[in-house]
Amino acid sequence: MPWDFVKSLEFSSPLGPLRWLALAAVPLGIVALYFLKLRRRPVQVASTLLWRKSLEDLHVNSLFQRLRRNLLLFLQLLIIALAMLALAGPRMKGTGGQAQRYVLMIDDSASMSATDVAPSRLEKAREEARKIVRNMGGDDLAMVVSFADSARVVSNYTSDKRLLLSRIDAIQPTQSSTSLREALQVASGLANPSKQFGEGVVATAQITPKLFIYTDGGFPDVEGFSLGNLEPEVVVIGPPPPPYVRPGEGSSPADARNPSDNVAIVALQGRTSDDKPDVYQLFGRVHNFRPEPVKTEAQLFRHQTDKPGDEGSLVDAVALEIPARTDQSFKFDIPETQLAAFEVRLPIDDALAVDNRAFAVVGNARKAQVLAVSAGDRYLVDAFNTPTAVDQADVLVVTPDEAKGEAVARDIKGGRYDLVIYDGWRPETPPEANALYFGVFPPGAAYDKARDVENPVILDWNISHPLMQYIRDLALVYVAKARIVEPPSGATTLIESNLGPLAFAVPREGFTDTVVTFPLLDGPNPNTTWFRYISFPLFLFNGVEAMGNVRGGDGELTTSPGKPIALRAETAEKTIQVTSADGSKTETVERNPQGTFVYNEAATTGFYQARWGKDGLLPFAVNLFDFRESDLAPRGLVPAGAPEGQVESYKIKIGYSPVAGVQTLPVTKLDWWKYLAAAGLAVLLIEWYIYNKRVYI
Repeated sequence: MPWDFVKSLEFSSPLGPLRWLALAAVPLGIVALYFLKLRRRPVQVASTLLWRKSLEDLHVNSLFQRLRRNLLLFLQLLIIALAMLALAGPRMKGTGGQAQRYVLMIDDSASMSATDVAPSRLEKAREEARKIVRNMGGDDLAMVVSFADSARVVSNYTSDKRLLLSRIDAIQPTQSSTSLREALQVASGLANPSKQFGEGVVATAQITPKLFIYTDGGFPDVEGFSLGNLEPEVVVIGPPPPPYVRPGEGSSPADARNPSDNVAIVALQGRTSDDKPDVYQLFGRVHNFRPEPVKTEAQLFRHQTDKPGDEGSLVDAVALEIPARTDQSFKFDIPETQLAAFEVRLPIDDALAVDNRAFAVVGNARKAQVLAVSAGDRYLVDAFNTPTAVDQADVLVVTPDEAKGEAVARDIKGGRYDLVIYDGWRPETPPEANALYFGVFPPGAAYDKARDVENPVILDWNISHPLMQYIRDLALVYVAKARIVEPPSGATTLIESNLGPLAFAVPREGFTDTVVTFPLLDGPNPNTTWFRYISFPLFLFNGVEAMGNVRGGDGELTTSPGKPIALRAETAEKTIQVTSADGSKTETVERNPQGTFVYNEAATTGFYQARWGKDGLLPFAVNLFDFRESDLAPRGLVPAGAPEGQVESYKIKIGYSPVAGVQTLPVTKLDWWKYLAAAGLAVLLIEWYIYNKRVYI
């Protein structure tokens, strides 16, 4: 057993070889000082009998005799030995008799740049992850995954603490939205295989990993996901929630919300005025997430489209008085319809800066090219015959049989259209364009597990999304039948019902698929009353603007941070040049086989410029416009005093069970250096006592 104890002992010292050499010279110096202290004093004697005492003193001051008789020297050497042993960092390998594995998932989405936790939420998350790494045992392994709208493996399994700490420090904030599902898929696939080849490590033992998720909870619940043998623990980064207050005790439900120190621009859209064709109107909406009203202003700046990264010039401003936890719209009239770039800024000091700016390219220089595949839905066709729709798009309506024809199929495959609408008919392959599906799902296995439901009730819709701009009457819409499916990773829910999502948008290799899960018609009869309300043609018009590549449209579905953007440059050249928002970087983008240019480097908000030939120019805007990211209220913490029956409603659902978040993890100290340092201090006190009392042996 003593030999097993010795084998299980390991050392983890913060000192390098040179420092250890310097420290080793300390006890030698102490011994040398004892010899330098020897001072013989002259003694006058009256008799030779007294020389015996002097000879005895000389004998005592010899090397070994002096060392043997000096207790203080031994105590001082013992203090140094204990200090050196403490600095060596002794501890036992394999806590609890078995090495541990950790999966550290760090949220680096836009909301993690918030400064309501000093210095930022992301830095706080990194510091919490560092605690786990610093307290790892010698046989422990850890891997690091960062995630926003997609996941990235920062470090594979390794026991190298310095490598893990450097990789954690290298995680930088992004301006992307949050999707936990893809990160969980990455973690569950890499967390505990039978053999994991990490960075210089081969792990063969089957050990249940511990999954730590450092996030502010700004993502939808991940239900129906199997975590396997992962043990999740959510560390919620952000201000703590206020104590629970029972309804009717002098408070409203809003008083119990988590704090959110933010004011954000959640929408910005431009279009030509219906009354004045020579005036362009820029519409926007600002939401106040704070619990108190805010006074500020929306400032309009004009940018030069041919000068990337310019600061812009102030041209107008409107005052805003926004009540607590609500929003206010604004409008600017721009007396021109030429191609131009405008920015709206909020001069306000809040916890998140990225959503205080919004960008829009105006000037209707190009119509959307739209193909509608429908078996004669007059409600859909009539919506595209309105004057506004005619001004914005060239729409071709074909039947499903005609869509299978060689000419139309060739145009769809060749990228002829910006937007293809499938009304109740599912194609075999996705189009080389943005797509809008009514009552059917895009091709692919992700939608194979759809279930039929009846009479779903619309509960909520995402008013911050470009497709849902200015839509307010969906609560009145009746739906008879629908098919419900769990949206794929990265999807954004547009319409939510009591039985599941009725509409969502999901990115697809530079394009976007928008799915309305209920059909417009059930045979010859309507399946919904949506046609009766203004929101239906408005939804289609928003779709044409957002997904139809209209010059001057918002285009948010393909221009959000971190998402690929399909550019349709009017040129026969094989390459175009795209300049970043700050003007510091220009990328050459090649034309793909479908005739479009896919740009993958739009990581931040702002204006980007695509150029080709002598005069070719296509500016486009990238905006956050994500209500979840702008709402900085942390999610996952249970407020103090919450009734037992409501506790689960505050938790985050990961897999099949709700998970309660914590703000920090208790760290178990396994090192022995504290005990050794305490022993050294005790010996020092003994040495001090002996010195002062003149005790000798």
